[in-house]
Amino acid sequence: MKTRPYRRSQRGFTLVELLVVVSIIIVLAAMSFGAISIATKKKNAVTTLTDVTALASALDRYYDEYNKLPNVGSQDEMVAEGQSGAELLTILLGKEESSGEMQNPRQIVFLTSRNTKNKKQGGLVYSNGNQVEGLYDAWGRPLNIKFDEDFDGEIQNPIKQGDIVRGKKVIIWSFGADGKFGDNDEVKSW
Repeated sequence: MKTRPYRRSQRGFTLVELLVVVSIIIVLAAMSFGAISIATKKKNAVTTLTDVTALASALDRYYDEYNKLPNVGSQDEMVAEGQSGAELLTILLGKEESSGEMQNPRQIVFLTSRNTKNKKQGGLVYSNGNQVEGLYDAWGRPLNIKFDEDFDGEIQNPIKQGDIVRGKKVIIWSFGADGKFGDNDEVKSW
């Protein structure tokens, strides 16, 4: 009697085939995470640039209207939060309390920026409903502001030592994603 060879059924995948498919999925997932990270960094830089430009433009328009910059302290460098920063933003938003000492007596809205609920989202943040808290970059840090106090058209570059920014009354910047300067991820108005 002749015997027939036993054939194994080919209904499933082998272990090697499964490992190859899983490896391909892992490689594709890793590549997509890198693309998502790059897109997020770019989005944050663009969002911050919008806020930096809006603040610089608001200060330029204020100067064009009143022929002076807002007086919010004696320092030539500040951040867009805290008492001085909130006062500056309130002036530019046209939300000063009515008094004889108003710096924006026409209550012109010079600054338009996106409002957010907390500073980690960046943008203009209010506390207690209507009190300005600050203007933040996309990484949750307040924007930096430096004025040309002597109106000579020159401001020391705060990012690159020894450089001078010319032709600006005020410069605004963020140190970027890492919060440090010198690595070319800064977002600036000049």
